Amino acid sequence: MNHLARIDVVSVGSQTPSERALKTFSIIVYTFSSAVSLCAFVYGILVAHYQPRLWRSSIFRVLLVAQALNFIRFILRPVAIYTNINSDFGCRILLFLNNATTILPVNLCIYCVIYLQLVVFHKVSPTKRWPRALLLTAGVIISLVPISMYLFIRSRAVGLNSFCDLTKIPTHKEYVFIICVLAIWEYLAGAIGIISILTLAYHIARTRRETKRALFASAQYYGPSDSIRRNTNAELLNKTLLSIIWFPITPIISLWLNILLLTINYYTRRVFMWLEFINVVLLALQSFFLAIALIVNPSVRCAYTEHAKQKQHEKAEHGAARTRNNNSAGYALSQLHTLDSLSLDEFSNSPALP
Repeated sequence: MNHLARIDVVSVGSQTPSERALKTFSIIVYTFSSAVSLCAFVYGILVAHYQPRLWRSSIFRVLLVAQALNFIRFILRPVAIYTNINSDFGCRILLFLNNATTILPVNLCIYCVIYLQLVVFHKVSPTKRWPRALLLTAGVIISLVPISMYLFIRSRAVGLNSFCDLTKIPTHKEYVFIICVLAIWEYLAGAIGIISILTLAYHIARTRRETKRALFASAQYYGPSDSIRRNTNAELLNKTLLSIIWFPITPIISLWLNILLLTINYYTRRVFMWLEFINVVLLALQSFFLAIALIVNPSVRCAYTEHAKQKQHEKAEHGAARTRNNNSAGYALSQLHTLDSLSLDEFSNSPALP
């Protein structure tokens, strides 16, 4: 397969030095991104192994699945670049898997933002399962149903003889097909994420003002309290906002330029190689954003901190036990020396044998 859909796989040839350089650069960047996703996935598994209660966090499970999907995505990309698949069915399967592993993690990120909004803003109980099941089902449907057109639609309807013939400069039918199947849903994910974040930010700002008024009124009667300030709802929401800001950033930075580049190539009928290099880097940033979202997640940080404290406590206890054993051994040795000296004294004071 010489070319894949411009929307997700960077299609490069080997005719010009710039295209060969882009091909090599893409392989290096994608390999590094897959390594980042794998490391984040292993980190999450290890933290959950030492703190099993972490598995109860639905956002943690979603982030872990997103790391696995991202790892698969950046393994498929080098395969798509190097493999020469001439079968239309093989191209369809590869396009579907490649785009599914791109869009599904993005929609899982948006699930985390909307779920947090429901819990914080609309007071939905975190113990209820139906909101999570409903949001996850909607995310999977939005991710997989549109791109399933790669599997079922006839290539003639897109103006192609085969889906292996997709190029970086699309025809009119190709452009309309990619916009309807992929671009709309990727922009929708970023837009929903922005709206949710802005809603939470407004709620945090309003809560902060209310909290300040409550603290001022409380200080008039009870005096200022640092513990109250540290544990206010506004401060907790601020920390939460910092931990979820990566979710809407992921589709905006990593995918929106990709779609814009498709439009630029379509209307100018040219390929801008310097934009292609930037696009490769931005596509690869999805691994870093999702890895950061996993590491800074409050549940993961809390579990890691507890494990670190537990190891430190065990190390301190082991050191104390070792000190006690050394003291006990020193005491026993001193007692032995005392007994030896007493025995020698008794031996020296005893009458001589005839």
